[in-house]
Amino acid sequence: MNMKKISHEINLQKWTQIVEECRSIGQTAVSWCAERDINIKTYYYWQRRVCKAVCNELAITNNSVEQSPAFAEVFIPGRSASEVAITLNINNISLQIHNGADESVVAQTLRILIYHLKRKMLRGGSVV
Repeated sequence: MNMKKISHEINLQKWTQIVEECRSIGQTAVSWCAERDINIKTYYYWQRRVCKAVCNELAITNNSVEQSPAFAEVFIPGRSASEVAITLNINNISLQIHNGADESVVAQTLRILIYHLKRKMLRGGSVV
């Protein structure tokens, strides 16, 4: 690994901690950065880099994650369709996970959902 790559990885780790701390405090990034003498443009630059690294890591970890996933309703024989264990509502999306759902399908679905939420955050969108 060359020095430029090592330096980038060290900076990425440092800024990952900074971004996590800023997001966990509960105040705006502008005021948080001002209190710590951090240039807001530098903060947003590294926030994008951190989110991109996380998305890339998700894609590497799950080679089967598609760029444009499609969702389909799946019926499992012998299970009542009315047995909803969890319902997630985000924006105009409603995801219902039924009792007895296959663990790998649920895990893959949640990974894809997280991937797209992070991409939306990178573009400055709200996920609430």
